[in-house]
Amino acid sequence: MHRLLVPLLLAACTPGVAPDSAGGPDSGAFDPGPSPYRLDDTLRFHHVQALGTHNSTHMEPDSVVHPSHAYTHAPLTQQLEEQGVRALELDIHRHVDDGFHVFHLPVVDAETTCLRLADCMGEIRAWSRQNPWHMPLMIWLEPKDEDMDAAVPEYEMFVDRHDELEDALLDGLGRDRIFTPDDLRGEHADLPTALAAEGGWPTLGELRGRVVLSMLDSGTHAEAYLAGNPALEGRLMFVGTADPSQPHAATAKINDAAGAGDTIADALAAGIVVSSNLRDGPEHDEATGTAHLVDSLAAGAGFLKSDRPAPVDGWSSSIPGGTPARCNPVTAPPECTPADIEALP
Repeated sequence: MHRLLVPLLLAACTPGVAPDSAGGPDSGAFDPGPSPYRLDDTLRFHHVQALGTHNSTHMEPDSVVHPSHAYTHAPLTQQLEEQGVRALELDIHRHVDDGFHVFHLPVVDAETTCLRLADCMGEIRAWSRQNPWHMPLMIWLEPKDEDMDAAVPEYEMFVDRHDELEDALLDGLGRDRIFTPDDLRGEHADLPTALAAEGGWPTLGELRGRVVLSMLDSGTHAEAYLAGNPALEGRLMFVGTADPSQPHAATAKINDAAGAGDTIADALAAGIVVSSNLRDGPEHDEATGTAHLVDSLAAGAGFLKSDRPAPVDGWSSSIPGGTPARCNPVTAPPECTPADIEALP
């Protein structure tokens, strides 16, 4: 049995109550009261569309070696609080002395608003604590040690150290704040079976104040993380795949939802929550970015990853009608309105 399975199964998570970790600076009983949202027992995680950010802690380096690196994100708290961002993407590296770090690439694109993973998680946790009725957050974690880390002495490969990564995430967020594959699967054999049997993901009422973690990898990291637990038994993170036949299929990152055709249609039909990149980075113009946003929303992507969640050069990406999220036109029931998902003050 994986070492995390027992504590995960024993953790108590009360539906409709934004939970606290058993430990850490904000531990202790916490009950924000009854939900203010009328459809919390109807709407589910796969019924929403919300803005996310790509390389969420990225800052433009002093010397730009590639045009796509020429952008700067606000700190995570500001993204969540002011820009309506509800999905983050963190590039993960392991420092030989300082644990897990968050930035894009060593040397050439390493500027970041939040270097230590522990600090990034603490920032997210603090915001979540202060906003107990937020819709569930999607956080993608992308191992980057197969790029340039092997050539940089300060960083090391960590494909055999995923337990350490899970420990860092647990320490930063707290178990009760994380919705895991075990939580989704329940008594079912695998995640697709659970999604089919239960009508998809849990309701927003069950997931408010919580975080869904997913590994963004289809190579050695995903293989190692799934080894011995193909349906992610006992694991903390989901692993992205758009193939509904895979026993771990529940989240997917499809880079271009607008051009994904049957791939995204099949994923959505199976209840998979899809994230997708937008074409709004510094290498794209406003006409291209706007058209791609419209097409990606129409395709049913749940989380749209942006390099421009706030205006730069007079334009940005946003969710039309979102408050900050809106109802997914492909998956949401007709009675859904944006205010039923989340309503910012």
